[in-house]
Amino acid sequence: MWITEKKNGKGTRYMYRERFQDERTGKNIAVSITLNSNSRHAQKIAAEMLRDKFQKKVGNQKEEKAARIESLTLAAVCDEWLSVSDLTVKELTRRNHRAVIRKLQSQLPPGILFNDFTPAMAEKVVNTLYYLDALSFNYVNGLLVLTKAMLKYAKKAGYTNDISDFESIRLKRRPATPEELKKRSNKFLDQKELKECLSQLSRINYRVSLAMEFISLTGLRGGELLALRREDVDLDKRQLKVTGTLVNTRKNGDELQRGTPKNIYSYRTVDLNTRAVQILEWFYTDNKRQEQWGRRGNSLCSKYKDRGYIFTTTTGMPYNLPFIDRLLRQVDIPGKHISAHIFRHTHITMLAAMGVPLKAIMQRVGHNKPDTTLGIYTHVSESMQKELCEKLDRISV
Repeated sequence: MWITEKKNGKGTRYMYRERFQDERTGKNIAVSITLNSNSRHAQKIAAEMLRDKFQKKVGNQKEEKAARIESLTLAAVCDEWLSVSDLTVKELTRRNHRAVIRKLQSQLPPGILFNDFTPAMAEKVVNTLYYLDALSFNYVNGLLVLTKAMLKYAKKAGYTNDISDFESIRLKRRPATPEELKKRSNKFLDQKELKECLSQLSRINYRVSLAMEFISLTGLRGGELLALRREDVDLDKRQLKVTGTLVNTRKNGDELQRGTPKNIYSYRTVDLNTRAVQILEWFYTDNKRQEQWGRRGNSLCSKYKDRGYIFTTTTGMPYNLPFIDRLLRQVDIPGKHISAHIFRHTHITMLAAMGVPLKAIMQRVGHNKPDTTLGIYTHVSESMQKELCEKLDRISV
């Protein structure tokens, strides 16, 4: 406690000040009172008054916080958590997080209070989405993971003391239906389907057909392909380096948004075969042609501007993945949903069929977990086993 003497027209007065620590938060709280005396008796009274004032102030804060938590909505807590989470993730991840949280809120009563959100309600939401609505395991489990992350934040913020019942919720993978098993096998193209797909696509947009063929030869992700610059390619060594990805959330007309790859394993060097080199050389030549024609006033190429990117539109801007996927929807391969990603899976399939070790495939395509690679690898192995059985029947003595 410290004392400050103050003089005014009414005489001399003494301000007593003290700083106390709030045990709950660890923060220091300063309080003060004013008395007409600084005698020992006055100091003793001041010390009691300061402590009472501190206790009252802390009590009021507790009541105010309790009242605020009592009226706090789940949506408000979600928004607060998202604003913190947004600082640590990429733009596309931020959008995905917000979409998943909206899905969670859509399954609950509108305006539900945070205190009314129970573990039983959370478990019912994930079970309904997975077992009744038949959404994918990865999606629903991801929703559960984000829900738990939001609740961990709420605990740190002091909105709740115990989230153990939420953390104990687990989503049990149900047996795959025949439709789901068929869907898994539809994530890649066999050689005949690939040839037909590229043939149809070349009649729709020749440049895009070459770009998709390049993915099937290298296993690049769509964003990695579009982010490729000439400086990332060494044609003499027949190699390219993956050092970035194009953010596909950009709008038409926006400046390029070249971000970092998906994860640390995505930084890699990819060897190129002869056909992949030919495709790169074609784009180098055609992009140069468009730039020169534009300089000469050719109206078709007048908007072309060389930005160093390889797989570009006639303006020199990298293609937009949603635009590519819209073109691919015009391709008709029975039983297959054609998107840019199917060509990446097709590349993995071809490597697996050639007997390339799983680890080598993962390194080439930038996988850090074997789940996706192994799923395709196993399917191809089963197909090869079936082919072997058929050939065994032809053996005769």
